[in-house]
Amino acid sequence: MLSGTADPEAMAASAPYVAAPATEPLVCHGAELLQLVYQVDAHTRQEVLPPALHPVNPPVITVSVLRAAESDAGPFTLAETRVVCRSGARGRGFHVSGFIDGEEAARLLAQRWGYRTRPAAVELRLRHHGATAEVREAGRALLDARLLDPVPLAPADIQFTDSMHLARTPRGNRLIQVERAYDITAARRGRPVLAAFEAAGWGEPRLRPSHPISAVALTGDVVFRPVRYLCRADVSASEGTERIDHA
Repeated sequence: MLSGTADPEAMAASAPYVAAPATEPLVCHGAELLQLVYQVDAHTRQEVLPPALHPVNPPVITVSVLRAAESDAGPFTLAETRVVCRSGARGRGFHVSGFIDGEEAARLLAQRWGYRTRPAAVELRLRHHGATAEVREAGRALLDARLLDPVPLAPADIQFTDSMHLARTPRGNRLIQVERAYDITAARRGRPVLAAFEAAGWGEPRLRPSHPISAVALTGDVVFRPVRYLCRADVSASEGTERIDHA
């Protein structure tokens, strides 16, 4: 099985510091989400992951934008990019970076779940004829994502993988397993279009989207669950997984 070859120490140099992983959920009522899946160049698929994670074939990334008009941390809109991978035998997404509109949510997500984000103008629009999402930082377009030609999709047909976020913790550098629960009220799939994706602006210029795979848009309640697991980033999940006891 292939493993990531990136240096976890170097990757963690700019990672958030999580003194105490989340013990309470962050609930987002009536949220909206757009997610695109794109294949990326294969020759760097190991170089963008730490040794604890394993690349998939073909190598793909997810680009998602979540708009939470009502949450425990106030309104926010979060855009993030993940590298699809595996932790042991389980499918996961390695959090590369994100952008967020919402100061309180940015602080909470960084300090409790290890979200690596920067402030930016993040917008998401779901309409009957499709969906669009944009990220702008200092006037520069870092993302222009679209779902075209939408058709209804049964909520039960949608599944999302958990994320792995590299963070600095009192235990050392760790991958935080971030789990989100979805109570979907409406969903659609459609044709994905990345009109703009500035990989360097997302912190990983080697992620160059090549072929579109899928796009989905939904509305419903989204819950960031309390953290249950940490993993060492330098060894496999079978060796380095640590369960958190919230008692």
